[in-house]
Amino acid sequence: MGTLRQNLRYAFRSLRRSPGFTGIAVLILALGIGATTAIFAVLDSVALRPLSFPESERLVWIESPVPGVGPDAVFGLSAAGYFHLREENRTFEEIGVYAGAFGALQFNLTGTGEPQRVAGASVSASLFEVLRARPLLGRLIGPEDDRPGAPSVAVLGYGLWQREFGGDPGAIGSIVYLNEAAVEIVGILEPGIELPDRRADLWIPHQLDPAATPVNSHYLAAAGRLRPGVTVAEAERDLVRLTNQFPELFPTAYYDSFMRETGFTTRITPLRDHVIGNMARVLWVLLGAVGLVLLIACANVANLFVVRAEARRRELAVRSALGAGRRQLAGHYLTEGVVLSLIAGALGLVLADLGVKLLLALSPAGIPRLEEVGLDGVAIGFASLVSVSAGVVFGLFPVLRARIDLAALRDGSRNVSLSPQQNRVRAGLVIGQVALAVVLLAGAGLMLRSFQQLRQVEPGFDAEGVLTLEVAIPASRYQSYNDVNRFYHTFLERIEALPGVRSAGAAQVLPLKTMGFCSLIFTEEKPLSPGEQPPCVGTHQATPGYFEALGIPVSGRAPDWLDMARAAGDVVVTRSLAERLWPGGDPIGKGIKGNSSEPPFYRVVGVTGELRGAGLDRAPTEAVFFPMLPLEGAPLWSPPRAMTLVVKTESVNPRELTTGIRRILDDLDPTIPISAVQTMEEVTARSMVRTTFAMLLLGIAAGIALILGAVGLYGVIAYLVGQREQEIGVRVALGARGAEVARLIVGQSLQLALVGVGVGLVAALVVTRVLGSLLFEVSPTDPVTLGVVVAVIVGVALLASWLPARRAARVDPMVALRAE
Repeated sequence: MGTLRQNLRYAFRSLRRSPGFTGIAVLILALGIGATTAIFAVLDSVALRPLSFPESERLVWIESPVPGVGPDAVFGLSAAGYFHLREENRTFEEIGVYAGAFGALQFNLTGTGEPQRVAGASVSASLFEVLRARPLLGRLIGPEDDRPGAPSVAVLGYGLWQREFGGDPGAIGSIVYLNEAAVEIVGILEPGIELPDRRADLWIPHQLDPAATPVNSHYLAAAGRLRPGVTVAEAERDLVRLTNQFPELFPTAYYDSFMRETGFTTRITPLRDHVIGNMARVLWVLLGAVGLVLLIACANVANLFVVRAEARRRELAVRSALGAGRRQLAGHYLTEGVVLSLIAGALGLVLADLGVKLLLALSPAGIPRLEEVGLDGVAIGFASLVSVSAGVVFGLFPVLRARIDLAALRDGSRNVSLSPQQNRVRAGLVIGQVALAVVLLAGAGLMLRSFQQLRQVEPGFDAEGVLTLEVAIPASRYQSYNDVNRFYHTFLERIEALPGVRSAGAAQVLPLKTMGFCSLIFTEEKPLSPGEQPPCVGTHQATPGYFEALGIPVSGRAPDWLDMARAAGDVVVTRSLAERLWPGGDPIGKGIKGNSSEPPFYRVVGVTGELRGAGLDRAPTEAVFFPMLPLEGAPLWSPPRAMTLVVKTESVNPRELTTGIRRILDDLDPTIPISAVQTMEEVTARSMVRTTFAMLLLGIAAGIALILGAVGLYGVIAYLVGQREQEIGVRVALGARGAEVARLIVGQSLQLALVGVGVGLVAALVVTRVLGSLLFEVSPTDPVTLGVVVAVIVGVALLASWLPARRAARVDPMVALRAE
C-alpha cells in the first residue's frame, strides 16, 4: 500500500507538471470513452439485457407466416387456432393472445375528465400468466372475466393511473367509459408492465368464445411461455404439427388449397428477438463505429506517449542509475497511465451521460425499450474496464518503448528526438487512424447514399401542407353505415370551410403509417378454378376528398359524395393491384369484391398511381379503397368508425388548423377525442427514421474520426518538421526554395495518408458488408461513395500538413544551423 501511495503521488505530480500533455490526452481519450459508453448503454439496455418479465428467456412470440401472400406476409392467430394450440400443445406452460396483430388498439376514454384516446389492450386472461404480471393494487383479469357476456372490467396501467387518477387507490371500483360503454376498474398493474410489442394504458378481457364458428381471421397477437427445458425448435415443431390439423378440424375456415397456396404455418421466435427486431444489428454497427473512434483516440494518445517516453529518457536513466529496476519503473508509469485514463474515464462518463440524452432525443419512436436506457452500473463498469485497459497499455509505453540509456547522463544531452523504430511506430499509428477513419466515412457515406435514395423514391402522394389526425366515433350512437357516413360527411364539409383548407378526406389507413391487414378479394371477370386461392390484399374504406387531400393521382375518377349517397359501389384500386388482377387490360368498370365471389360486384372507377403505403423501401401497395356505404347485397366488413383524417392546406401551417378542427368536433360531438395529430411530412420522416438515426450517428462518429485522424497526422508531420529543422535549414542555405520544402513536407503527409487510405479501403470492403440489410438500393461497395471518401481523406491530409509545411518553408537557415 505504501508503494501504491507513493506511485499515486508521483503520478499526480508528473501529470500536473505536464498540463498540456495531460489536458490533450484526457480530452481525446474521454471523447472516445464517452462515445463508446453511450452507445454501449443503449445496446445493453435494448439488445443485451433480458426483457423485464420474470424468466423472460422462456417467453416466445407465436405467429403465422403466409409466404404465398407475400415474402414478408405474417398473420397472427385466429380464435379457433388459439384455442386448439393452447389446449393440445405439449411444450407450453401457457399461451395468451390479444387483439391487434395488425396494429395498436385504441379506446375513447371518458369519465375521467377531458375525452381522450388511450392505447388499449384487449387480452385473454391467460396473457397475464404468460407475462407473470402482478397487480400493484386490486386484481387482474381472471378466467371468470374472460367469458363472453361477463361484466365489463378493466385494469389500469401504472402510467394512466398516475396521470388520470393521481395515483389514488380509490380508483379501484370506479367506473370509466370506454367507447361509451361502462367499465369497472378492478386493478392497477405494477410499473413497467406492457404488452410484448407495444405500450398499453388500459387492459380489458377479450372474451373469446371457444364454441364460436371457426373463422379464417388472424387478428390475434400471441405470446407463450415454454415449459422448463423446452427449446424454441421443439415448441415450433409441436405447434406446426397442430397447425397441420386445421383443415381436418376446421374445414369451413381452413381448406387444403388455402394451406398449400399460402404456405400457412406457425412460427415461434424468442420474444426478445421479436421485440428488438433489426434494431440489434443497427446498435451493434453503431457500437463498432464508436469502437473505431475509441481506437483512433487511443492511437492519438499512444502517439503522445511515444513522444513523452523519449522526452523522459534522461529521467529513466536517472532512476535506473539510482537502482530502480524495470519492475519498479513499470509500476510508476503504469500507475501514471491508469490515473490519466481513469480521469479521462470520469470525464468520459459525463460525456456519455450527455450522449445518452442526445441519443434519446434523436432516436426514433420505433426503437424498443428506450425507457430502460441509462448509465447504470453495467455501463459504468464498461467505461471503467475500457479506461483501465487503455491506462495499462499507455503506462507501459515509457518502459517498453523508451531506451534506458546511461549515456544520457554522461553527455548531459536533452535531445528528445525519436529513434527510427519509434518514428515507425508513430507513423504506423497514424496510418491506422487514417484507415479506421476511411472505414467510418465509408459506412456513413453509404447510409447517406441510402437516405438520398429513399428521399428520391416517389411515395405516390404529396406530403406538403397536409395535416393528419385520428378520430373514432362510438358504436353505441353511430350504429349503422348511414350514421357513420353522415357524421364524417358533415365533419369533413365543415373542415373544408375553414380558412386555408383546400380539401379534406378520411380513410381507415394512412400511407407510411397504417396500411391495415389484407382480406381475400374476388373479381368478376376471373372466377377461381377449383382449389385456387384468391389474392389477399389491403381492403380499406375511404371518403371523398381523401385522394385529393393526399395528392394521390387517380386515373379515371375518385367517388364523390353524390356517389356515396346513392351507394353506387364505386371503388378505387392501386396501380400495382390493377396490374396484378387485369394485366395489360383496362381495369375501369371491372367487378371486384371481398367476402365472397357471388354477385353483385363493386365497380372500379379509378386507379391510383404507384402508392408505397407500407414504406418507401417496400414494394408498391396492392389495395382496394371501398366506399363508406356498402353496395346492396354486397356487405362490407363493418362501419368504418375509426378513421384517419387528412386535411390539405393552402397557405397556413397545417398544425394551426388543429384548434379549429377541435372546435368543429366539439359542436358535433364533444365526447369524441382527437389523437395522433401530425403533419404528413412528419409521417414520411418517421418512416425513414431508423435509416436517419443510423446515418446521423455514423456521420457523427465518422466526423470525430476524421478530426482525430487529422490531428494525429498533423502531430506527426509537425514533429518531423521540428526534428528536421537543421536539415531543412541546410537545404534552404543551399538554395532550396520555400515551395520545394513545403512540397517535401506535404509529400510525407500524403505518403502516410495514402497508405492509410489503401489499408482502410480493403477494410471497408469487408466491414461495410454488415450494413447490407440497412441499405436501400446502394451496394456496400458503392464506388461513388468510396471515391468521395478517398477524396475527403486526401483533402484532410493536405489540410493537416499545410501548417507544418508552411512552418518548414519559413525556416531561417541561420537560426536552424545555430540550434545545436
